[in-house]
Formats: sequence, structure tokens, C-alpha cells
Amino acid sequence: MTKKKTKKISLTNEFVFEIVKTLISILIALGLTFVVIVLLSDNPIELFTKLLTAPVTKVRYFGNVIEMMIPIAFSGLAVSLLFRTGLFNLGIEGIYFIGGVVTAAVACTAIDSYVLHPILSILIPAIVGGLLMLIPGFLKAKFNANELVVSLMLNSIYLGLGLFIIKNYLRGIDTSAIASPAFQETAMLDYIIPNTRITISFFLLLIAVFLVYLLLYKTRLGYSIRMTGTNMKFALYSGMNAFTLFMLVHFISGFLGGIGTSVELLSLYGRFTWIVLPGLGFNGALMAMLGRNNPVGVLISAFFISYLAKGAEVMALGSDVPVEIMAIIQAVLVLLVSSQYFLRKWRERQLLKEGTANELS
Repeated sequence: MTKKKTKKISLTNEFVFEIVKTLISILIALGLTFVVIVLLSDNPIELFTKLLTAPVTKVRYFGNVIEMMIPIAFSGLAVSLLFRTGLFNLGIEGIYFIGGVVTAAVACTAIDSYVLHPILSILIPAIVGGLLMLIPGFLKAKFNANELVVSLMLNSIYLGLGLFIIKNYLRGIDTSAIASPAFQETAMLDYIIPNTRITISFFLLLIAVFLVYLLLYKTRLGYSIRMTGTNMKFALYSGMNAFTLFMLVHFISGFLGGIGTSVELLSLYGRFTWIVLPGLGFNGALMAMLGRNNPVGVLISAFFISYLAKGAEVMALGSDVPVEIMAIIQAVLVLLVSSQYFLRKWRERQLLKEGTANELS
């Protein structure tokens, strides 16, 4: 009777290697952060401990983590679909802003229904976001226009267009600031956990993660997205309609972005007050990179970054260490996780050892 060989977890496996690489990157980022705290503070150990533990010391703090996580996780899901297709498109930033304007327009409209009003305030910006994302998708698919340049230009256009609409058609008369009127009470999302501002948007995020996972790994479209991201000529040689694929991916991405901005505003804001790009779309690109364009990885990355951001905020209170220390963590993580060379030689040596061992056996 032959014994079945047990399948060992190998560090040369690409998936396992990426996890190890991310964990090592996190440790290096935290180590450098500790060094900076040592240079700036007389109580580095106490402050570093507070950075790592503060968010779980109070329900309100942990609620803030979830609140910060939701919009950047939606953004990360949207960007990860584009990255999966091999497209370096950063247009979700502009979608978040113009989608916020659309959310304000719907949320300020009197609709006498606590069920229909929030649904419309989320669904309409999502559809508008999907349609607007078709613009860079069309230009890429039809004319092979550089999606990065197009998306960055559209971000500026959407910022200017949104401010124009707010100033001339949607400006609140009860405030001197450049802001919309107050949202109707019927449009706001109710809090579901006491002492926090967590709303049903948290469950919408979990549903979105599940659906994107099914799309990527359980459908023919998802297979096409993943293969096209690996080889941009795959769609052409396999007989797939590349134009349709690009348009679908861009629409779904913009749809998720529209949901992300609407649930952010309807949960945490009483009116639209943004006068600059919120930065949530660019943060989504970081979540996609850290999560390796995997929906579950994006969710975990968004939670991790939000957790540290809240920890840094609490740590900065009454100390000499500024909250901007989070920039160090994010910069190091982006540098190491996105680098093709970090730990590459180590992995190559492991592959050689494993190959030699297999030949001898």
C-alpha cells in the first residue's frame, strides 16, 4: 500500500510567499515607526504600545476603525478590479467626489420614505459612478489611451464640475461655507451599534466583498479578468471581446465607487462639505496593493490601515509624536509590497533548493 504524500505548505508557493512578504513588510514598517518614535519622544515604549492597542481600549475607538475602513475598502475593491485587468486607473478618486455631489442632490430631495430614500441615495450615485467610469474604459478599449493620464485628468474635471454644481445649484443657504443643504433625515443611514457611528454600510461592504470574490473566482467573466491582467493579449487571442470586458470592469468599478462615497456621506456627514478631492480613491489603490487585488485581502488591509490610523491619532494626543507618522507606515508598505525585488533573491534560492530536493527524491 502506497502512502499518500501530505502536501506541505511551501514558502516558494506564490500565494504563501506574498503573505510572508506582506507580513515582513509590516514588521519593517512598524520597526521604522518605532525608531522615529524613539527619536521624537521620551516614552517611546509607552507610545508605541498605545499605537498598537489604543483602538481596542474603547468601543468608540474601535467603532472609528470600522467607520474609516468602510469607504477605503469600497475604494480598494473598485481599484482592485481595474488592477486585476492590468489597468492602472486611479479614476475612483474623481468618482468619489462627483458621486458625493450626486448623493447630496438625492439626499437633499424630499422623499417621504425611510426605506426608499436611502436606497435611491446609494443606488443613483452608484449608477452614475459606473457610467462615468465608462469614459476612461471606452478611451482605453477603443483608442488604447493611457488610462492613468486619462483618469487623473478626469479627477480634476470631476472636481471642478462638482464644485460648480454645489456653488451654483446645490449650495445651502443656511451656511456660509461651500456646502450643500442639510441631508433629509429620511436619507440618513441609522446607527446599528451603540456608541459608534457604524451603519448598515458595514453589511453592504461585506456583501460587496463576497460578490466581488464570486465574480473573480467563480465566474467566466472573473476568469477573463484575471487572465487578461496576466496577459493583456489573452482576450484577443482567446476570441474574447476585449471592448466588452473593459467596459464591464470599468462600470462595476465605478458602481462600487459610487456606493463607497454615498454610504460614507450618509453615515458620517449631515451635508456635502468637500471642496477638494477626499483622497479616499487614492487610498483605495493602497488597499488594492496591500491586499494583492484579492477582495478578502483588500478588506483585511483596509482594517489594518484604519486600525493603525486610529492608534496613531490616539497616540498623538498629548505627545510630541505627530499623527502624520502614519505616512511613514504607508510609504514603507507601498515601497516593499509593490517592489518586485524585495525578497526575490531569497525566493529564488528557495526554489533552487526545492528543485534540487525533488530531483534527489
